[in-house]
Amino acid sequence: MTQYQSLYRKWRPKSFEDVVGQNHITRTLKNAIKLKRIAHSYLFSGPRGVGKTTTARILAKALNCQNGPTENPCNRCTCCTRIDGGQSMDVLEIDGASNRGIDEIRELRSKIGFVPTEGKYKIYIIDEVHMLTNEAFNALLKTLEEPPAQVIFIFATTAPHKVPKTILSRCQVFNFRRISIEETVEKLTRITEEEKIEIDAPSLHLIAESATGSMRDAESTLDQVIAYSEEKITSDVVRDILGLIPHEIFRQLIAAIINKDTGTGLKLIDKFVREGVELGQLVEDLLIYTHNLSLLKILGKDNSSSLSYFEKTEWEEVEELAKKSSTTAILKIIEELRGIAERIRFHHYPWVLLELMVVRLAHSGEKGTRLTEDGDIRSESKIDKKDIVAEKRGKLKTPPKKDQESSPAKVKITADDKTPEKDNFEQLWSKVLARIRKEKISLYAFLMAGQNVHIEDGELVIGFPKKFLFHKESLEKKENKKKVEEIFKEEASYGIRLKCVISDNESDEALNLDLYEDKDRIKDNHTATAETLKPEEGNKVNSEEIIHRNNIFKKAHDLFGGEFSEE
Repeated sequence: MTQYQSLYRKWRPKSFEDVVGQNHITRTLKNAIKLKRIAHSYLFSGPRGVGKTTTARILAKALNCQNGPTENPCNRCTCCTRIDGGQSMDVLEIDGASNRGIDEIRELRSKIGFVPTEGKYKIYIIDEVHMLTNEAFNALLKTLEEPPAQVIFIFATTAPHKVPKTILSRCQVFNFRRISIEETVEKLTRITEEEKIEIDAPSLHLIAESATGSMRDAESTLDQVIAYSEEKITSDVVRDILGLIPHEIFRQLIAAIINKDTGTGLKLIDKFVREGVELGQLVEDLLIYTHNLSLLKILGKDNSSSLSYFEKTEWEEVEELAKKSSTTAILKIIEELRGIAERIRFHHYPWVLLELMVVRLAHSGEKGTRLTEDGDIRSESKIDKKDIVAEKRGKLKTPPKKDQESSPAKVKITADDKTPEKDNFEQLWSKVLARIRKEKISLYAFLMAGQNVHIEDGELVIGFPKKFLFHKESLEKKENKKKVEEIFKEEASYGIRLKCVISDNESDEALNLDLYEDKDRIKDNHTATAETLKPEEGNKVNSEEIIHRNNIFKKAHDLFGGEFSEE
């Protein structure tokens, strides 16, 4: 019974000409053999599955072939066939990950002096050499610097930066690059033709794209797809195997964003979540789709990337979407996806990032709205130009009068623009202040210096007179600001951002609330005149009278306690 051999082993290159995508390396090695300028040590670095170990074996065959050294090994002599089968006594392949200690290197050094038994060179191929310990590298240094004439070292690694510079300086370093999609598709096409496998071009492109430059990964995926499909292989079959989402779903999501159809976009994301789609991979795939859409928008059909990425059956709808979309809108989507791709793996609820992206992008381009630096959507139809200028300068516009306080354009707390009543907010703010007073009295003092407390555009705005700039800056410190926002969220059951501003007009009235039992407004009476504190002649004024005669000292006494000195 003949044992089945995987495609990546069966189609492993056997000569330099068969190596795909590494012409700069194979040409150099062939010329070195032709000119008899063979180095005693090489280091092959690059991603997985791009041909490092394969090239090392081909080089070993070229040097030990009975017709060699030759740039074209015959693959028929005893040395070539034994090297292909991993049975040669003169070519030793060592796994650096499992033979990484100093004892293994000492054993290797003890055998280096033996002459080759079959070929002209004794070749040591050490894979994943970066896994060796520092002691092992140090033991290898002297041998690597002055090896016997018949010994050649070939190192392979995916992490050359982990190899000591003392080792790198003793080797000729060759950097293998990722194999392009076009080269991968060409190789897979040749394999399917030889194997008599029916598969369409879009399917091969999907396989090549999923391999991300690794020929071995592409061949392994093709092997899996062949085993799965009993008939002709289509792109739907490949997507089922790889867990890819159909392009039609991507088109619907992008179209929903472009058409400002927030509901459809959110429904699609909910569908992804319910079906258990890996959202990290979804973002990556959607980013690739949008990238190809941008190429189609900018370059038209004159780009090979989009031609090979999109299937013929979807061309008409994709072209229509590209025409309806602006280049700026597509680039905004790409930028949003790029940011989500960086954050999504650290987020406990990753679908929330996608939902926020849909809402933000669907509304950011609307007439009369603008996207703030914090990512919030603000309606400019409800804000005049003076408001925007004042906001940029860090100033607070004069609060609305009583007959305007209930206007939904001014006070916004929730996403559905429900306006809270003034009394409810007074009770809420009193609770917040009470908690802050218990937990951090200094923070409470900073808050009491403010006036014009109200909610505007989803922010808790506290105005400060210019003379209380210190209180404003103290409240804006990260730990203080965070404390206020956390306590407000716990009491109100919704989050809000704290914004401290300098009030243009200190006499304006707003929601300036008092913590005390009588619920009276606190007037701006933070400074006491000398006349207020001056006792009448012949009479002594005790601390209780001072407190009774001046409101600010009453508040200070309530905050900090203690007694006043008459000196």
